[in-house]
Amino acid sequence: MNRRNFIKVLGAGGVVLAASPIVIQQMKPAKTAQLRPTHTYDDIKKTLLSYAMLSANPHNIQPWKVAFPAQNQILLYVDSERLLPQTDPIHRQIHIGQGTFIEGLVIAASHFGIRVDVDYFPQGEYDNQSLEEKPVAALTLVPDDTVKADPLFQYLAIRQSTKTPYSSEILPTQQLVEVQKVNQQANFAIQFVEAQADSDTMANFLTEAMMVEEQKSARSLETISMFRFNEQEMSQYRDGFGFPQNGVTGPKRWLAETLLVSREKAENDPYSFGQEGVKAIRKAAENAPHFGLLISDSNSRLDQVKCGRTYQRINLVTASMGLTQHPMSQILQEYDDMLPLQAKFKQHYGVKSSQTVQMLFRLGKADLTPASPRREVSDIVVS
Repeated sequence: MNRRNFIKVLGAGGVVLAASPIVIQQMKPAKTAQLRPTHTYDDIKKTLLSYAMLSANPHNIQPWKVAFPAQNQILLYVDSERLLPQTDPIHRQIHIGQGTFIEGLVIAASHFGIRVDVDYFPQGEYDNQSLEEKPVAALTLVPDDTVKADPLFQYLAIRQSTKTPYSSEILPTQQLVEVQKVNQQANFAIQFVEAQADSDTMANFLTEAMMVEEQKSARSLETISMFRFNEQEMSQYRDGFGFPQNGVTGPKRWLAETLLVSREKAENDPYSFGQEGVKAIRKAAENAPHFGLLISDSNSRLDQVKCGRTYQRINLVTASMGLTQHPMSQILQEYDDMLPLQAKFKQHYGVKSSQTVQMLFRLGKADLTPASPRREVSDIVVS
């Protein structure tokens, strides 16, 4: 994949306009399958899992596995085969993804009149540099007539990380205040940066962070491993992300997947693939009216999981207001190459060195893109 090929993808509209109706029909990809989990199960535990699996998670790697030790209980574990060791070496983002899952399940349970008692790390919490084969949480389901259905339930299937450029429209202060109200943790803070007032500083930080990430092919290859280059890969793996999630649809997608880009080309030349990622980040960061930072005073595994629960609610609240958001986590990653830039970033935005920016996201308005895939419940349940 080279820049010329990407230009061809972006210019596909002109090619299509000049083509005959028969050619245009041939260029249309098959209708994307609804690669999302079934929600109809006889076992309420599986039904709740099917909604929780729609939650935000890093690279859509879906790092969850669960066990059913009792009729009314679910044990949630990190799936140690679904990690991102190059870009998330201490698995902080993976544990945030455990928290989003828990929040999604709790919200879904309320819709069915069920209270979920959450016992974090029931066999003991491990330190934030480790990953142990212990449950992240024990989730006990308790039928409860007093439980009120969470109105955010209806947005579980709509919520997405929208990666395309956003409108420059500045959001009303009241909407930002409503997002900040999501935070119920005393040692967490939600801080907003208005891009226009920031004079593109955030865009420069995020672009430089992506450039740092792409300096090593191992990190590029980790991202490539989660990119789904065609419909066949999307259907086979039902995870990751592809051209539709990046706003490339219709004939442009057909051209990209059929003629211009392939897994073999990307893996043989990860540098070029990475440079396109840098350009995409630059474009996304320059086209967003607001950025949000979710900051914690400490950084234990429990903090990370609870941040995940907060981040999931932020996603759903913004979806309920017709807004879009997109995590931009490169500058928050903990490998050695990123730490100097990360320190400058924190200093610029008034974040103490002892604090951790758990999530950084764009916030604004944009058209939704096709939904990212998810596996079926049976793929995460272990005996």
